[in-house]
Amino acid sequence: MREEQSACLYLLRHGPTAAPPGCLLGSTDLPLSGQGLDRLAGLLPQLRDVEHWHCSPMLRARQTLDELRRLGCRTDAAAHDQRLREIDFGDWEMKGFAEIAAADPERVAAWQHYEDFAFPGGEAVAAFISRTRAMLADLAAAGGAVGAVTHGGIIRTMICLALGLPPRNYLLFDVRPASLTVLELFSGGGGVLRGLNL
Repeated sequence: MREEQSACLYLLRHGPTAAPPGCLLGSTDLPLSGQGLDRLAGLLPQLRDVEHWHCSPMLRARQTLDELRRLGCRTDAAAHDQRLREIDFGDWEMKGFAEIAAADPERVAAWQHYEDFAFPGGEAVAAFISRTRAMLADLAAAGGAVGAVTHGGIIRTMICLALGLPPRNYLLFDVRPASLTVLELFSGGGGVLRGLNL
């Protein structure tokens, strides 16, 4: 018998930025490129039931929230929460994987262990997972339909946590810019992925 639903999370990844393709974009506060936001209008029917909005304080997320508001979505009372920030890649910010692997192959190999890893000059993965888990719990506790404008790493990690998967599996989920992920959460814990890249 399925447990009672406690919340339905609508997780919206921010729109595209001007960051070079394939680079690690975390704590760098880039604006939106202005491209790809047209798809947000098609999401409005699915977002009309959202009762509470939360947003990453990063500029690209705030600008995406502003675009939702411009399109008529009720986001005026959105709460900005530091826990919704993307992970801080530290010295690897704005660099591509090939460049990083050539310069620091030992650390790249250590990255495969994931939860024990800390980005050089940046955030520890364990700390990132911990704040994401706490944010997910707060969103679930709010109940009802809850929306968050955030980042790919946060959304991927929330999917893993809600589905009971090890967070190291986050790359199994391709979360595209300006796309919607829907998670149904249950009162006793756990959840179901209802939509990805909507």
